[in-house]
Amino acid sequence: MPGSNVLSHMTHPRRLRSLSICVLLAACTNPAPGPSARPSDDATASRLRASFVDVERLAKTDDCVGCHRDVASHWASSVHAYASFDNPWYRLSVDAFRSERGAEESRFCAGCHDPLLLLSGEIDGPVQAENELAYVGVTCLVCHGAQSVTADGNASLRLAPTAALIPDPADATEIAAHREALTMTPLRTAALCGSCHRSFSGKEMGNQNHLQGIDDFGDWASSAYGGGVQDHLVSTGPATCQGCHMRTEAASEGELAGSRDGEVRSHRWAASHTALAAQLPDPTYANQARSTLQGAIIVDFGPVVAGSRRYLLPREAILQGAQTLRFDVVLENAEVGHRFPGGVRDLQDSWVEVTLRDASGRVLGVSERRRDDGNDVFVLRATVLDAAGRPERLHRVHRFAATAFDQTLGAHQSRTVRYAIELPEEPVAPLRLDARLLHRKHSPGFQALACEASRSERGTGFATGALARGKVAIDPCVEEPVTVIGSATAWLGEGAMLQSARGGAARPDVERLLSHSRALLGGPQEATHLAKPSLERAMRLASRAGATAMVAQVWLLRARLSAREGRADEAIDFLGQAQALAGYDPVFDRVRGDALAQVWRWAEALESYERVVDASPLDPVAWRNLARAYGSLGDDENAVRAAEAGLAFSPRDEALLRSRALGLSSLGLPDADEAMRQWLTHRTPDQQPALLSRCEQAYESCARDRQPIPDYTLIPPTKGFHASIDPR
Repeated sequence: MPGSNVLSHMTHPRRLRSLSICVLLAACTNPAPGPSARPSDDATASRLRASFVDVERLAKTDDCVGCHRDVASHWASSVHAYASFDNPWYRLSVDAFRSERGAEESRFCAGCHDPLLLLSGEIDGPVQAENELAYVGVTCLVCHGAQSVTADGNASLRLAPTAALIPDPADATEIAAHREALTMTPLRTAALCGSCHRSFSGKEMGNQNHLQGIDDFGDWASSAYGGGVQDHLVSTGPATCQGCHMRTEAASEGELAGSRDGEVRSHRWAASHTALAAQLPDPTYANQARSTLQGAIIVDFGPVVAGSRRYLLPREAILQGAQTLRFDVVLENAEVGHRFPGGVRDLQDSWVEVTLRDASGRVLGVSERRRDDGNDVFVLRATVLDAAGRPERLHRVHRFAATAFDQTLGAHQSRTVRYAIELPEEPVAPLRLDARLLHRKHSPGFQALACEASRSERGTGFATGALARGKVAIDPCVEEPVTVIGSATAWLGEGAMLQSARGGAARPDVERLLSHSRALLGGPQEATHLAKPSLERAMRLASRAGATAMVAQVWLLRARLSAREGRADEAIDFLGQAQALAGYDPVFDRVRGDALAQVWRWAEALESYERVVDASPLDPVAWRNLARAYGSLGDDENAVRAAEAGLAFSPRDEALLRSRALGLSSLGLPDADEAMRQWLTHRTPDQQPALLSRCEQAYESCARDRQPIPDYTLIPPTKGFHASIDPR
């Protein structure tokens, strides 16, 4: 199809030529713009529909180049431009899907990755290397034609069925009309991104159950970045997807979109896809991808246990020979507005590397990566099981049966990982601890499989096809770059000092103690008691320094600890202490409500949850808590109202669907049966506990992930071990 390559036609479009967007995409059962209060019919997984469509016009991008040279060049080096079959990693997954389940079920993927293949109907047949639409990806008009979106996911957007005028650059009236036509309300909202960066699978794919997939949008909406109320004090203000992933940069003279202020939004959408960025001829994209990751996660150390003694701060440890040394590494999501890693959390590869040296520089132990299943290192990822209870590590989505563990980090969340090593008889103190969080886009096993597939006749066909169309032939056999996201260093024993990789200055002791405490309080109940000594020490240090804000945070965390242990009145007293120092924040009502709900004091909890909803009306978690409180008090009518308000932003939330179904059933309303069906469709699979048990018994990684704090052993380095990986 001529003109499909954005860089192949750098001429100015003809005056008054129109872009036909003859497309109508049915988003959900609710055709109106805005959120939907209930999940749509799952007869097909994709929310994308078309009553009529000019696919050729939608696929062309050269119409935009004459006036938008910068934006066009950004897009050409982006994941959106390489979203389809010319992306070897995507092609590997979708080919496996189609071979085992058939082409029709692969519409689940096509709504977001291959919108034009789907609209043309060609996704239902074999997609060969000769097909022009297999190289198009997500074009300009897919986003700029968005008339309305919903919160359902799987491409839940509606495109405008009207034509868009190509303006005369010298005609201000035509330019204004063009801007208005192609910058509709959804374009600058997180909801537009969420229409694809939220996904689900279910029976329409041949699965037994509904399973939530990617949900960066939902994670963002419940975070402080999306206006949600988190369970501890954060200083983060609201931020949209565009604010982080489409940052402004200076516009060239050929970029008319920047004519107003000299800047233009980056259309590279830099995130964690460093593998793609490294192979595209756009060094700015590679730099943006790295910089987006670097520093996003804080790496630090928690308490150290030497022999039988526990030291809250690493530098205080007293070491002796022939004893077991245990220490905690703490990871804190400081800057990512959703879970990290985001996207397909079962596939991305972010792991912790730990090295212990003595004063002579000799390496005593490492968390060396030997196997792809991550048994030797802690990997930030979600573990998904197949129907036999086996971890599915190769992103064969059609085999997903249940989610086992999610070891990723939510916004402003912390996680603790524990390491142990047997010290030599006479350790040369002080010992040096180094910890780094490293990232590459794909796991080694998946990368090897993609490499093999790329060398097949089909793989080489698509590589040749990409080159013929002026695109890059992405080669998954190229070693993926590794990015150092965060690092920390600490010394243990006599003469010890403390240092952080961030500018050489150590984090304040109070911050270190608070971060470790938050990690424990956000984890399983079995580990929460370990936070008490850290909080008591943090209180003494913060009070001595007169750090009022830190003292308030300690009181809040002590309240969370008391709440989780069922001491509601004590928690409320601690919250009062925190509020007296910090002033009112909705988080106090959030924790107060949780404390009261823990001991079934629902009437009091309701008052707190109502104030949280008032403060964060778009937060599904706030509505979830409110609906549960109303339902527990027998106020079914208000429980249903609260549940439906939350479902408008999270239509497939199991807890909200349950509250609505039970409320409607108690009221005896006609919609009760359908509401009950929707809840049963979207609830946790019945077989999930059995699959978890099978995985625990058969796989070391599952057994470890089930622990309150994952426990790893440092081992002597193997021959050829390199303790450092240069960031690229």
